[in-house]
Amino acid sequence: MQYKNGGIITMVNRALIICSTYTSLAAEFNEIRRIGLLNGYTSSFIDTIIGIKLSQYRKKNNDVIQSPQTGYDVKKRMYVEIPFIENATKEFRNNITHICNKLRPDLDIQFFMKSPPAVQMLYQTEDPINKKMKSDVVYSIKCTQCQHSYIGKTERQCIKRLHEHGAPKSSSQQEQQHSKQQDDNCTHQSNNIVELRRSEITSAVQQHQIETGHQINWDNFRIVMQDNHYYRLLIKESLLIKAYEPELNRTTRSVPLIVFPDGLQQELLHKQFDND
Repeated sequence: MQYKNGGIITMVNRALIICSTYTSLAAEFNEIRRIGLLNGYTSSFIDTIIGIKLSQYRKKNNDVIQSPQTGYDVKKRMYVEIPFIENATKEFRNNITHICNKLRPDLDIQFFMKSPPAVQMLYQTEDPINKKMKSDVVYSIKCTQCQHSYIGKTERQCIKRLHEHGAPKSSSQQEQQHSKQQDDNCTHQSNNIVELRRSEITSAVQQHQIETGHQINWDNFRIVMQDNHYYRLLIKESLLIKAYEPELNRTTRSVPLIVFPDGLQQELLHKQFDND
């Protein structure tokens, strides 16, 4: 019950700290009432908490005005998160407060409690999704022989997008594709048949294979970022293309980079992608 009460108390304390006018404070209290009612709290309970905390806040401010503190008397506020385990949490909080009052009277420690993780978070209840079956991702493909790379995004399953890039649907097809690429390169030296085929190819990755005879390791493609929001996915793709300038990409960005006109800072780039 104490933890449930803490939800309303925390929101009221937050409103008292951040609101600078009575109008904004009243609006914040109305929002707290609305949220509380939606979560099963009674209006009388919410109003009681608001009244108690508002009285404490006004009394504290009056005390400060009547006995002003010097710069050396102002306490430094510190926020501490502790797990909520009923009586153990309360005892631990009281012990810490008692110790700090003796050893560090200059600290004003504010505790807020966090519920322990649910049991299902400790166990894997579902099988992990295969990398090729994931969707809404930004991915990277590299050539195994020249290290040229391609960065793209897809809302569909990765395997479908890889097939459009020229990935074979089985290992036997992969061997046939490799031999076919070598035959195509030989034919290109003698006639223009390959030029007709190349004009029908829309994938830069597949065209790179045909022109160079290089082999793509389709199993080692990387999922760099994920996002189920289409526009955010476009932005992430554009930022990565701008940062790494992959050789096989024909475009430099998918959308205008208004928020990040200069691209991402080096320290914000994806570490796993950097190490590949």
